[in-house]
Amino acid sequence: NFPAMGAFFSDDRMTMLGSSTLVLVVVVALASCASAGDATEKPKNILFLAVDDLRPELSCYGSDGVPGTNEPAIHSPNFDRLASKSLLLLKNYVQQAVCSPTRTSLLTSRRPDRTRVFDLYSYFRTVAANYTTIPEYFLHHGFYTQGMGKIFHPGHASGKDDSCCSWTNASEYFHAPNLGYWSGTAKGGRAFESGFSHVAVPADVEKQHPLPDTQIADHAIATLKNMDSLKNDDQPFFLAVGFHKPHLPFVFPERMLQYYPTSSVKLPSDQMPPKDMPPIAWSAYGEIRQYVDIAKLNASGAPGTVLPKDTVLSLRQAYYAAVSHTDENLGRVLDALEASPYANNTVISIWGDHGWQLGEHGEWCKHTNFEFATHAPMMVHVPGLTDKGIKTEMYTEHADLFPTLVEASLGKTLEKCPPGDKSFEVATCTEGTSMLPLAKDPTAPIKSASFSQYPRGYVHPGDEDRMAEDLFNNVYTPSTSPCIEPNKSCTMGYSIITRVDGTEYRYTEWVDFNTIHKFKPDFNRVVGRELYNHAADPGENFNIYKSEPELCSKLSDELRAGAI
Repeated sequence: NFPAMGAFFSDDRMTMLGSSTLVLVVVVALASCASAGDATEKPKNILFLAVDDLRPELSCYGSDGVPGTNEPAIHSPNFDRLASKSLLLLKNYVQQAVCSPTRTSLLTSRRPDRTRVFDLYSYFRTVAANYTTIPEYFLHHGFYTQGMGKIFHPGHASGKDDSCCSWTNASEYFHAPNLGYWSGTAKGGRAFESGFSHVAVPADVEKQHPLPDTQIADHAIATLKNMDSLKNDDQPFFLAVGFHKPHLPFVFPERMLQYYPTSSVKLPSDQMPPKDMPPIAWSAYGEIRQYVDIAKLNASGAPGTVLPKDTVLSLRQAYYAAVSHTDENLGRVLDALEASPYANNTVISIWGDHGWQLGEHGEWCKHTNFEFATHAPMMVHVPGLTDKGIKTEMYTEHADLFPTLVEASLGKTLEKCPPGDKSFEVATCTEGTSMLPLAKDPTAPIKSASFSQYPRGYVHPGDEDRMAEDLFNNVYTPSTSPCIEPNKSCTMGYSIITRVDGTEYRYTEWVDFNTIHKFKPDFNRVVGRELYNHAADPGENFNIYKSEPELCSKLSDELRAGAI
């Protein structure tokens, strides 16, 4: 029921792949991406690392990574050692704070209004256009591409890990054999504390049933050791490794608790929603309320309510332990790369798909436009360029990674997408900006702002003071978002973070979407506004939009010009 948006592709991707016409078009499109001064040196390999639900609460980010969280110190020695030789993006933001939309935006370098992915079901090639993905680009440039773990959102939302187009041998894509066991979805489920939000796994159980991310790291290590037998001589590789934790349920080796004794874990500094927050800004954190231990608390998830103190502390402790479990596996993969012949010619990127709320404002999970949800870690190591470690506080976005990797590996400049709907007509382009200039001058901005957005159920006139339908509630089943369904509508929150006269602000507008303009916002009907002064209020506890009409007008213009 969607209009055909790919100007040079048929709707049937499999038919398209067999078409000689398509091959010609792809070659032409890719050729146009080269810059005038292409590098002649050998292409660099890429180790492409992803982490699910990782917020920038890592030692390398310092106390400012997540406002109000100075303790406990996160045990992240391997993230830190990678940061010490990377471009560390301290002000990196996602396009939408939920798994499939944010990953689709990063992997295609398009904003959600162009991917049309607002849910955990829709596949961008079906609902938008046949955009080139990051691994697909490198595949077409002669790379051996292999993936494992969670890179794309799995299943229908990605056409089964984009098996049509992104990998040298899609049948070799690796998912951890024990993923179902530890997710409670395999036959018999997780016999050990099945259905709980967090599980500290004893050593004997871990030995009998290795954790999924351990299996993914094992497979990555084996792949690096055997890479010469997998690819052709002198062929560069693109190896994508996606870790699942710290995504719910927080499952981790019990030994990780040694880093987080109960006495070291603190409550969030403010567990109340922002003053004067519009109800539509709130998520009732249905994702976590579905777990057995949380469900029995009968929590409503309403703003102004909080989970019991002991539950909050236990969840925070478990999240931190899950982060350290991922850090350990990251270290094992980095060790394998360093022991390989590829260490000095491999670009390494690592990113979290979005932030995560650990009880701040009384919120949990992602699913908002708040700083805690939209701010995500990212770092890029480029041999010979970032070896001494570089930190920047200039704004970057997930959409910026694609052009950065193209420039870092191939010395090419990825073509900029044309504005608006014309972007649908170009398979290979970017709506982001290469971050490599920041490695040369980390104080010179590559953009003036970063943009995020988030969908809610439609708010009818007169209902602005009520909470909107949470499209990812505790009974959510992946399905097509009303934002792109014919004869349905939603409300979209567009958010900008920028500096005005040296002061950082976040400004957000919640507006009608897919109403009078098909698959587009109607900024003539604003359901709610938010303005937060990060200099005075880094935790976003006071919505001050009513007291700053001139500033809001200025930021509204910038938001509408840049977010869509």
